[in-house]
Amino acid sequence: MRTLSTRWAGRIVALLSLLAWAGCIRVPTGRITADRMDFGQVIQESWKRQTLLNVVRLRYADVPMFLDIASVINSYTLGGSVSGGASLEKDSSSNSLSLGAAGVWSNTPTVTYQPLMGERFTKSLLQPVAPAAVFQLMQGGLPPELVITTVVRSVNGLRNDSFGVGGDPGFRELVAALSRIQRAGSLGTRIEARKDGSALIMILRKEGAGTAPPEDVRRVRELLGLAEGLSEIEVVYGLAPRSGSEVAIVTRTMLGIITELAMGVELPADQAASGRAVAGPRQAGDAPAAQRVRIRSGTAAPEDTYAAVPYKGYWYWIADNDTASKSTFTFLMILFSLAETGGASVAPVVTVPAR
Repeated sequence: MRTLSTRWAGRIVALLSLLAWAGCIRVPTGRITADRMDFGQVIQESWKRQTLLNVVRLRYADVPMFLDIASVINSYTLGGSVSGGASLEKDSSSNSLSLGAAGVWSNTPTVTYQPLMGERFTKSLLQPVAPAAVFQLMQGGLPPELVITTVVRSVNGLRNDSFGVGGDPGFRELVAALSRIQRAGSLGTRIEARKDGSALIMILRKEGAGTAPPEDVRRVRELLGLAEGLSEIEVVYGLAPRSGSEVAIVTRTMLGIITELAMGVELPADQAASGRAVAGPRQAGDAPAAQRVRIRSGTAAPEDTYAAVPYKGYWYWIADNDTASKSTFTFLMILFSLAETGGASVAPVVTVPAR
């Protein structure tokens, strides 16, 4: 038997290597990191834009629409093929060997959407935020300036700013004092079990027991009409307290919070004069001290924004350097994620073929 030449041996080794490569083809695990980051960023940006668009819609007395992303499935196709051929002649000089390889790569994202509607979602929009949730958010570290001014309408009759109308000066003074007390670690809450349910207790540490300035604690008691020396106060939902040992809070609904923030939309001059939008004192260029979110408008697509959407021929956006507006808007989105998003529904069945 004739021994194969060194040249033929090399060609056969190359052919075997290609066959081994074709058998080891698989989707790289690094795609998980890339997909998670890329899809997560896109979903986050679309969520911000959808929320901003609904705020603008409400300023124009338009119907808001919420569309949730139920699932994201990315299917990959990765394959390869190898071909080879050889011809052997008596004359070794005319022997030939042909090799070939081909690869295929594709990915097919499948995104399913689900409109948020129904009785459960509607109730979540129209139900006032529970007073316990207000204090839990503050207890979790969020500043009272953000939580109370966004969620609360009144405390013991002290009115917050509402729909562009200034509230009571005592309300802002109360929020400022509570913020200083919280930063000093002297504001807390406790849930107390009772026969008829549970009660929320707000705790104001006594003067000298903590680092809170005594004048702030004293001023909070004066503004709320609390009994002298009282350190544990029951929090209830209502317009006015029944005694000097209660704090009555009226909170906003989720729909009310969005509508309130819609008053921060700065309308273009022709839109404000045409009567197409809900009347309000905030027009382009105005920046009231009570304004929590400033949504600017213009005819051209803006640059360097936190979020921007087109609507009725204009662009509306929140500037990326407007930290106060960004913080309040982000808080709104967190509240939405905590709220009920609709009735229990069966997830769509998506069949992904194996490749």
